[in-house]
Order: sequence, then structure tokens, then C-alpha cells
Amino acid sequence: MKKHFLNQALGAFLLAMMGLLTTSASWAQTCTREYAPVCGLAPNETTPQSFANPCLLAAAEARFVSPGECPDQPQPMAGGDTDAHGCKGSAGYVWNTELHECVRPWLSQVITLEVAARRQACTGLIPMQCLMVREPSCEQPRPKWTPFFGSIVGFTHEPGTRYTLRVRKDKLDNPPADAPDTTYTLLKILRP
Repeated sequence: MKKHFLNQALGAFLLAMMGLLTTSASWAQTCTREYAPVCGLAPNETTPQSFANPCLLAAAEARFVSPGECPDQPQPMAGGDTDAHGCKGSAGYVWNTELHECVRPWLSQVITLEVAARRQACTGLIPMQCLMVREPSCEQPRPKWTPFFGSIVGFTHEPGTRYTLRVRKDKLDNPPADAPDTTYTLLKILRP
């Protein structure tokens, strides 16, 4: 009786296993680790990729393209989006032709500044004599003169002379508490 019960249980187990093996959803493919590369196109992909062997190609349900590895195709790499000048667009860098370097436009830019012939009294932390500047723009033909509380590195103002300058304007991430958050550096004098 015991033997009959074991045979019946074994038969039921074998029938169940055969049923599992015949359903496509539970069929698992086992591939060896042999290296016989093939090039294939996986479903919903536009670029072919290399598979280590035909078994892995079939397991991925990819379409055969050619024997051997796929021809080298430049693959975008994380952080590898540099342009011809080496600027990383994903980090916000663009090439600035006047500065000849990669900059983040919201931090560094080149502007035109007009400097008035005379300084005027102004009050920052203390009363002082400030350069009067304006930044010409297309929207406003004659912007108002405003006091300039800092300095322009590399520029010396001669009283009585009006200047038009090309200036590099850099916004500082963490300026000291008692210093301006923007620095200005002279690039060239357009008109004295």
C-alpha cells in the first residue's frame, strides 16, 4: 500500500512538472558561459548590441543581426556629453568665445559697461566716491547711470574720461560676508 501511494505521488509530481515545463511563461532558458559573440537587436531598441553567445541572444528575444560583436558605435556615457571644446552640457557649461573657456552663463558672462567721466558721492557701508556706470541694452536706449560700489580688476579710471569697457562679470557662490557677491574684470577698453 505504501509503495502504491509513493508511485501515485511520484506520478502526480511528474505530471505537474511536465505541465510547468510546457507552459511558455515558466520555461527558463539556461545558457553556458561560452564566448561566441553575436550582434543582435533587442525588442524596443534602436541600436544593436553585442551578446556573448547565441543562447543569450535568444534568451533576450533579440533579433540576429550579424556574427561577431557589433561594430563600435559611440555610446553616450553618463557625464560624457562634452562638446568640441570640452564643455559638459549636462553640468550647465557652454563655450564662451570671448573668454576662451567653458562657463556657466548664470555665473560668468561678458558685458559692456559705460563708465561716466566723473565719480559721484555714494553711500555703501561708508560715504565714498563711486564710479557711475550703465549697461547699454536693446530694450532701453539710454539706461540711467548707477553707482558702482566695487572695483573693476585691471581698470584705472582717469577723471574727465568716459569709457566703454568689455568686462567679465562673475557671480561668486560663497562670498565673504563683507564682500560683494560679484567680481568684475576688465577684458578690453572699447572706447576711452
